[in-house]
Amino acid sequence: METVFNWCLACQHPVYKPEGSQCPKCGNALKYLTTDARPVFARERRILQYYGFGPLTTDAVWRSSKSRFYFINGKSVSLPSSAQLKDDLPRIAEFIKDSHHYDALDEQLIIDYRHQLSVNRHHLLALEDEAFRFIQEAARRFSRRLFMVSFSGGKDSTVVSDVVRRALGRSDVLHIFGDTTLEDEFTYEYVRQFQADNPLIPFFNAKAEHDFHELVEEMGPPSRIMRWCCTIFKAGPINNLLQTLGDQKVLTFYGIRRKESVRRSQYHKTSWNDDSDRLGVVVKVDQDQELNAVTIGAKIGQQATASPIIDWSEFDVWLYIFLNEVAFNKSYRLGYSRVGCWLCPLNSEWSEMIGGIFFPEDAAQWRNQLVDFARRIGKPDPEEYIDDRAWVKRFGGAGHPNRFSGLEAKPCGDMGNSVQIDVTRPVDVELEEFLKPLGKINRDRSRPALGEIYLEGRPNQDWDALIVQAPEHSTTIRYTVINPKRNINQLSNYFKHQSAKFQTCIQCTACSAVCPHGAITIKPDQRIYEIDQDVCTGCMECVTHFGSTGCLVAKSLSVFGSARDSQSNVSQDSIPLPMLQVG
Repeated sequence: METVFNWCLACQHPVYKPEGSQCPKCGNALKYLTTDARPVFARERRILQYYGFGPLTTDAVWRSSKSRFYFINGKSVSLPSSAQLKDDLPRIAEFIKDSHHYDALDEQLIIDYRHQLSVNRHHLLALEDEAFRFIQEAARRFSRRLFMVSFSGGKDSTVVSDVVRRALGRSDVLHIFGDTTLEDEFTYEYVRQFQADNPLIPFFNAKAEHDFHELVEEMGPPSRIMRWCCTIFKAGPINNLLQTLGDQKVLTFYGIRRKESVRRSQYHKTSWNDDSDRLGVVVKVDQDQELNAVTIGAKIGQQATASPIIDWSEFDVWLYIFLNEVAFNKSYRLGYSRVGCWLCPLNSEWSEMIGGIFFPEDAAQWRNQLVDFARRIGKPDPEEYIDDRAWVKRFGGAGHPNRFSGLEAKPCGDMGNSVQIDVTRPVDVELEEFLKPLGKINRDRSRPALGEIYLEGRPNQDWDALIVQAPEHSTTIRYTVINPKRNINQLSNYFKHQSAKFQTCIQCTACSAVCPHGAITIKPDQRIYEIDQDVCTGCMECVTHFGSTGCLVAKSLSVFGSARDSQSNVSQDSIPLPMLQVG
């Protein structure tokens, strides 16, 4: 049976057990409150006080994880509607400023929560035992890999870090913090403190080199449909850091939980069960229950991922933190349920309001940029479009110009297996790097004086060879396919994708992040995009991963779904391209 958040009216504490259970302390029947809940700290209690609930300095207060209901000593209350909260926001901010004793009260509340939760220790021990066994089995199966914790500074990765180190009985587990440059000040403060408190942990920062606000000007803001920011500001930099390890493969422990979202509920339902330890092979969960939640080849190539708390609730995470006295990010004391990029389109309205209260200058700057974007794409009421959060529901570019579009693969004379693509960027030596996924460059058969590059097709590719004619400084690239195994119109999409990347690449690091073999190196600060053709297998993942556009940035600027209209920049003859299978 599913465990839920219950309340013992006699003992005045929460009990996480199936509905209808009895209190393990007094034996009385428990009162069901909600499926999951989180603690409420001093500043958020002050918001409750503004609406007449308070002062709540000694009360037991929890908030439902899936609704706007609070529970004060087991009794349900709620705040006004979101619209009312937004109207009251300036006054709430002023009301919160009136008190300066939040941190001291929080320390006492933490002690109180530990006391409340002690009755749930058996539940915690069962969770820990399961997590320990999972981690130890994953470590045994992947003993040749480097063990790593993906550390975000949030509560989930904090717990995973602690659980992994306890399960393995060692402190020297590599930690990587994906510094998106978009975290709030308390997250950075917590990360620094974590490093100081754990000097034996090898800790690395993978920091994005792009400027988020500049990319928003080029691409428009990320949306729930198209979150280009995760790849560019997290997966890409982490992958670049992992590439410095050479051929060393990695087993990464993540703090992902299914109950966080519908999307994450689908994560890691496959597990590894292949002794050859090859990338890209997965089997169903039921073939190896001990490795449930292990996946090979996730967002970042060259790594297997393991999620030891994937089935934990938010209550479970806080139970672990409180009863094990684990230090946690101060941002949660502000009222956040999740901590990460403070301007993420997946953030709730509540998170947005919390940001407006505690980080008003950053929130105002972001809103101004969003309103300016709405004006540029012709929204009739830009401020309403932004304040109603319509921007988070955008499909792709939705009005933003797509400078990646417009390339055409034209038949080249009477040669049935040749196409010509005109680009705006004059050809230079960097074109070769974008051609390498299409075949291995054979210098002996190439003719540099004629601007001709000979690419030997790999065994898994749809051609024996390609001859690319692209004289230096020209703006024409001609592809001739030797012994094509598929229709030339389908194959020409591969050529359009790579030509578009050559023309407009901004070194976003997405290609290197999705390469399952670590063959691609991208250094945005030096505008370097390199492919090691001796490592590249021609799997075409970097060409096909982002669908019919072949590029993350182009995909983000395209218009999809219900937003597509006559102004769409998506080519009408685009053909979905399958990833070529590696034999």
